[in-house]
Amino acid sequence: MAPSSTPYEESKGSILAARDARQAEMDRHLGAGALVLAVSLGIPGAEKTPPGAVALFAWAVGQVLEAFPGARLLHSCSDALGPFALFAAPASPAEAKARCVGIEASCPAARLVDLDVYSPRGASIDRASLQLPPRTCLCCEQPARECICLGRHGFPEIVARARALLAGLGS
Repeated sequence: MAPSSTPYEESKGSILAARDARQAEMDRHLGAGALVLAVSLGIPGAEKTPPGAVALFAWAVGQVLEAFPGARLLHSCSDALGPFALFAAPASPAEAKARCVGIEASCPAARLVDLDVYSPRGASIDRASLQLPPRTCLCCEQPARECICLGRHGFPEIVARARALLAGLGS
C-alpha cells in the first residue's frame, strides 16, 4: 500500500502541475507570429486567491484591454497559482513592455500584478531590455530579487504586506 501524501505534498504537486499546464498553454501560442501577454498575480503565501485577488486580476485584465485595443484573449483559467490569462496584442515588444510596466506601477496593489511580454518569435521581453530598473520589493524600495536572495524580510512580513495591498479590493 502506498503511503498517503501530506497536504504540503499535495499543494506542491498542484502548484507544479499548474506551472506545467501554464507553460504548455504558452508554448501553444509563443512563436506563432503574434505578441503574447501573460497576465497573472504574484501573491506570496499558500493562498493564491485571498480576498481582493479576483478583483485585482479583473482590474489588471481591464487595464490590459484598455492599453491594447484589439487584444484578443487566447486562454484564461484559474489554477493552484491563481488566475491566469494569455492575450495576443497588436504592439511592438518594447512598446508592449513599457505599457505593462506602466500598469504594474499604476497603483499600490498593482505591485502584485505580473504582466509578461513575449515577442512574436516567443522571446521574453524584460525590464532590463528597456533599461528599466527592476521591480522593487513589496516591503522596501530595494530591488525585489536582491531582497529575496539576501532574505531581508521574513516570509510572514511579505505575506502581510501583500494582504495589506489587497485589503479593500473586495473578493
